[in-house]
Amino acid sequence: MWREKAVERLKRGGYKLTPQRLRLIEVLDELGKSHPSLTELLEEIRKEFPTMSFSTLYSNLLTLRELGLVELFSLEGETRVEVNTEPHVNIIEGERIIDVNDPEIIEAIRRKTGRRVKLVNVLVE
Repeated sequence: MWREKAVERLKRGGYKLTPQRLRLIEVLDELGKSHPSLTELLEEIRKEFPTMSFSTLYSNLLTLRELGLVELFSLEGETRVEVNTEPHVNIIEGERIIDVNDPEIIEAIRRKTGRRVKLVNVLVE
């Protein structure tokens, strides 16, 4: 479902569906729930497109972010990709990241901060 939405928004936005861009969308569709790092994405894409550069990956991710398809966040010095663009909480325990969709928590944070909530990262031990 995310893949189809991404392809549709790219087409509607007038972006070309290059083979590399389509592979990025496929990889995000496969790995997105695990909140992959840019390094993980690039390694996976390079299996099919060995010459793909980091800057190409990053510019494509920025395009996907502009289209509202992904969010980017930093965790322990690494940029991670979030495909769940609904307001939610990421519970982070070691390498594991779990999405928690709880409108009450999001609303409480919005009230406390006075700001629109997109993504909240919570580290747990």
